[in-house]
Amino acid sequence: MKNFINVFLASCFLLISLAAHSAGISRSAFTTEIVDKEPLTELKQISVDVTRAYFFTEITGLNGHTITHRWEYNGQVMAEVSFQVNANRWRTWSSKNLLSSWVGKWQVSVLDEGGNVIDQSEFEYVVAKDELQPAAEEKSAEAVSKESTTLQTSAETATESVAPE
Repeated sequence: MKNFINVFLASCFLLISLAAHSAGISRSAFTTEIVDKEPLTELKQISVDVTRAYFFTEITGLNGHTITHRWEYNGQVMAEVSFQVNANRWRTWSSKNLLSSWVGKWQVSVLDEGGNVIDQSEFEYVVAKDELQPAAEEKSAEAVSKESTTLQTSAETATESVAPE
């Protein structure tokens, strides 16, 4: 009987342990499009000809909690988007409009309600090889005007939460 109780207690501990470890982010990915609540691609590099990047996360075991996507560029917080998790399996995403001058490393951290990082991913925003820009003195007036207009465009953050299937 004593062995049965020990095995039973060990099994309970194992189940509780597994349940605790399964809560969090089960998948995350950068993409340029979400289709049927899934990322179309999983990217580590995004070309500057793409002006919007999406960060997809699948969350498990955090029903009733709030998570936040924090978008950072060069160590500066560019956006924070919070989501209420409404099921044990929840897929959600945020997006960020990107200016072509924001070339470099981008990072999105997934934060819990206490501000703790529970997941983190990066992508590189890059100039395509066939799009290398000429030196500043070689740019036409039209190109400079167009670039100025682009830099004045405000960046916005869009967000969508989706219900589980």
